[in-house]
Amino acid sequence: MATRSQESVIEELDITSKILGINISGAKTVAVYGDMNGLVYERMQMATPSETSFLESFDTICDQVDKLLKLSRAQGLSSPKVISVAVSGPVDLAKGVVQSPPDLPQWDDVQLKGRLSVRYNLPVFIEHRSSAAALAEFYFGAGIGVDHLLFLDMEPVVSAGMIINKVIYHGDNDAAGDIGRMRMTKGGPAGLGEAGSLTGYASGFGMAQLASLRFPDRWPAAPAPYALVQAVNAGDVEALAVVEEAADHLGKALLWLIFTLDPEMVVFGHPGDVLNEALLMPLRDAVLRHGGGEARQLPLLAVSKLGAKLDDTAALMAVIDRFKRRNGA
Repeated sequence: MATRSQESVIEELDITSKILGINISGAKTVAVYGDMNGLVYERMQMATPSETSFLESFDTICDQVDKLLKLSRAQGLSSPKVISVAVSGPVDLAKGVVQSPPDLPQWDDVQLKGRLSVRYNLPVFIEHRSSAAALAEFYFGAGIGVDHLLFLDMEPVVSAGMIINKVIYHGDNDAAGDIGRMRMTKGGPAGLGEAGSLTGYASGFGMAQLASLRFPDRWPAAPAPYALVQAVNAGDVEALAVVEEAADHLGKALLWLIFTLDPEMVVFGHPGDVLNEALLMPLRDAVLRHGGGEARQLPLLAVSKLGAKLDDTAALMAVIDRFKRRNGA
């Protein structure tokens, strides 16, 4: 298809235009058929084949997308006008090049935008997963009416989406919010990051590894992340101790962001949305203990309001955000 500027593509869309949304992480890929209001009509989900080459993974993802489009057509839905992608970073947003995310190590400088555009003959917009989730909460979830919003993604790696003065902030190299790489200790759990990193301590996979490190008799191997969540929500003392340690490290990192950005609200994604106060309570204590009491006013700490719908809605946000800003929403 002839190359058009993103501005011209957005100008041709209207509130009735339909979107093919794709949300890709190393853990799972979600494909959705949705609209400009964030409504999802059809969805499909699969485990991402993250250990295979990019081309193999891409073909598998496209097979899933093809099934979604076939299902949508069978429902009498019109063809999508545009593709919206949320993907783990680092990613060059303008070029649509994914640059070896920790959870997608085989995706080394891959032309995701170009390949999707050629495959489906549609314009493609790309957003970092954590930024897309921040936008989803900003427009449709916990952040409605909030001008300065920080979103903390905790699965499969820790990263931050930052909205400042109602606009998503990407940074000079589209790398803003890549806080999961911060080294908290010389060694420790890794999750899908480096040993002792923030991702190692505070991601879902990292907390599961931390549980095995701290309580090897109880968990000789890392439990499934949601098995740990279930233990926490059942009041298990050892599981709660794991979350408290994770919250301590997360609180240190969060405090730097709070002092730097002064957000009104910090929203936590998976698994924070299901841990809820089991995470937020020790996290508030950690923020205060590490110096948060010196802040003039701390932001509200909240969990995702979209919950299980977050990944679906985030898949649409690369397009919806540009459309709404173009139309002054």
